[in-house]
Amino acid sequence: MLEKIAKSDWQYLAPFLACSICFVATDFFGIIEKTSFAYWSGRLSIEPYRIFTSHFLHGDINHLLANGGGIVVVRYFLKSLRLKSDVFLFAVIALMIPFQTFICWYFDMFVFGNPMSLAIGFSGVLFGMDSFILMSTLYGKKRFAFVSCNIKKDPKLFKSIFLLTIIGILWSLLPGISLLGHVSGLIAGFILFWV
Repeated sequence: MLEKIAKSDWQYLAPFLACSICFVATDFFGIIEKTSFAYWSGRLSIEPYRIFTSHFLHGDINHLLANGGGIVVVRYFLKSLRLKSDVFLFAVIALMIPFQTFICWYFDMFVFGNPMSLAIGFSGVLFGMDSFILMSTLYGKKRFAFVSCNIKKDPKLFKSIFLLTIIGILWSLLPGISLLGHVSGLIAGFILFWV
């Protein structure tokens, strides 16, 4: 018997559905060419739609499922911290995507001088959520921007999320994975926590 999806769970399901729909459109039907919508540091200023579209594209089914698993982990920790909002994750994602992309673009263009950096995937946003949750375990969070969230601090969860952060950073060192995308997400999440 299927149970009704809780109102607060749509904020977790919607990003995964958006990523899945884009995956079907690119990999099964070939409707969308990934490189036309991927993050490309040198074209971002003249094609700003890439700021948003790149996060919902994935390289293959393993990439999509890994990020889907990340959404499950985010849900687990936010529920464990007793999040009291039906739209919190939407609000964070809406701010995280452009902020994480800007940080990544800034490093690509002005620190590394790399206008040819290409990236796709939701993991930068997930790493941002990871650092946001890491800070929340220590300090709690009553409001995020315009959303009341009433996240309770829980230092006992700190060790778990910290371990996952370390594993994620080590995973980012593997070939073909964007270390800069992940680190820029971590930075964005730390900064957005203080908003």
